[in-house]
Amino acid sequence: MDKLIKKLKNIPKGYFTLTDVKKISSLSEASLRVAMSRLTKSGEVRRIIRGIYSIDLALIDWENFACEIYCPSYISFESALAIHNVLSQKPVHITLATSNRGKQMTAKDKNIIYHHIQENLFWGFVKKESCLIADPEKALLDMIYLSLHGYAKFDSEEIDFKFINKKRLDKYLKIFNISTMNNIVAVAYNTKKQ
Repeated sequence: MDKLIKKLKNIPKGYFTLTDVKKISSLSEASLRVAMSRLTKSGEVRRIIRGIYSIDLALIDWENFACEIYCPSYISFESALAIHNVLSQKPVHITLATSNRGKQMTAKDKNIIYHHIQENLFWGFVKKESCLIADPEKALLDMIYLSLHGYAKFDSEEIDFKFINKKRLDKYLKIFNISTMNNIVAVAYNTKKQ
């Protein structure tokens, strides 16, 4: 068991799957499952969600984790706005956009929310390490889009527009092509600029 723990500590990310463990172990799949069960019961390995484990939860980059376990997805909405310093408050949840079915999960004490967006709106992000993060303008518009459908609350008072590129925002608004969003953005942007 000590050999396996040493090998697990050398996995370059803060979490791993049984498939990852198979690559570094000579144990059969059945023996590996038993070993992982024992390590989990002893507390040497922590189960994050079904089939995903960690030796030290403090080593997990939760945004990367959230992007990797449910693809395709990108960090957006409140989470991306907070990362870009556009949102005045730090969100409680990690929020992502996905073209798959929306879902929620809890991984240890982290709440991860995947909001469904139409496939034609799955753009406007950059790759940072191993996860995708929405541009601040796209995250803002994703948030407004969700609020129009009743799945989020948009409060322009919490938005710091000095971190929003107006030209990019206008370009993205044209792609969304929803007149109600144009009105919301115009009112919010002009109110904050006064």
